[in-house]
Amino acid sequence: MQIVKIVSSASRARLMAILCILVVAFAPTLGKAGDESNSDLFHDSDLWSQDRIPDYNWNSVAATPNLASRAKRHREFMAGGIPLAYRSRWNPYPATTNFIRYGGNLYKTHCADCHGATGLGDGEAGRDLTPSPAFLEYMVKRPRAVDEYLLWTISEGGAQFETKMPAFNDALSDDQIWQIVVYMRAGFPAVERSNKE
Repeated sequence: MQIVKIVSSASRARLMAILCILVVAFAPTLGKAGDESNSDLFHDSDLWSQDRIPDYNWNSVAATPNLASRAKRHREFMAGGIPLAYRSRWNPYPATTNFIRYGGNLYKTHCADCHGATGLGDGEAGRDLTPSPAFLEYMVKRPRAVDEYLLWTISEGGAQFETKMPAFNDALSDDQIWQIVVYMRAGFPAVERSNKE
């Protein structure tokens, strides 16, 4: 019985030492649950725009026009306000070379003028827009950029949220939008021109 107590005490001491080491080692990287900001980005800044300016005292009154406009769509989505037609929709296209190429050609034709060739929000046509075009290269990697959100955003555009994002539901089929999403998720690679879209 005493041997068990000694081993238990030693094990507890070792466990506490390991726990302390882990807390010290990983404390700088711990964040709030659901917090999308990382140590390499500024907390509470407009993470969906190229002009990510730190603002540690963000609130709805002090928000930049870029952040306030984008926050409207995010809040609507998080509150379940996404239209039924887009709910639980998933991209049926795999990230194959052909679909990435098709999506890349569609992106160049319909998106790059505002969002930039590599999704950096730096397209010539979007330079004077407020809010500025979304920083897609970053945005598509975020947890909230699920397929249904992207399909809704591209299809319906931003008029409902007072942004200049045009609606593409008349210009592009759902299949074409999904191919654009495949291309964006692939990291905006250079693609050769294709006749088929």
